[in-house]
Amino acid sequence: MDYADTNFVVAVFFHNPARTPAVERRLRRQVDPVVVGELAEFECRNVFTRLEKRPNGEAWRGLAGRLERGEWRRQPLSWPEVSERAARLLDQFAARLSVGSLDVLHVAAALESGCQCFLSFDSASRARVLAASVRLAVWPDLTPAERGGVIR
Repeated sequence: MDYADTNFVVAVFFHNPARTPAVERRLRRQVDPVVVGELAEFECRNVFTRLEKRPNGEAWRGLAGRLERGEWRRQPLSWPEVSERAARLLDQFAARLSVGSLDVLHVAAALESGCQCFLSFDSASRARVLAASVRLAVWPDLTPAERGGVIR
């Protein structure tokens, strides 16, 4: 299964010439439903509202529809387990990777959900590097600079 970071979901519902075509190709090849964790869903609600300048707009209804129809999988999280996993990730990687707290929670949620791939464009946050460091596949592929930061 693949875990969708918020920026991946945004690229599905808001056209971005640099990202949306690649996301659409990826989704056409997708076999299993994309996993959208509660944290990503909550972040999407915020981002979609800001981008559409109103709550419950067309994009938000589109995401909700995919989740309700089971095209994508809404992943309720067990917060005690996710926060425990995130704490372990911080202990292991925070001193060497400058990664944000919410990004650590996303990677922990992906792991707790049983995902094998982390879908994210956010190379600035280091979440992609953290995901690769814990042996999740990352899409799109890591840049050379990101690969150099992966901790094994």
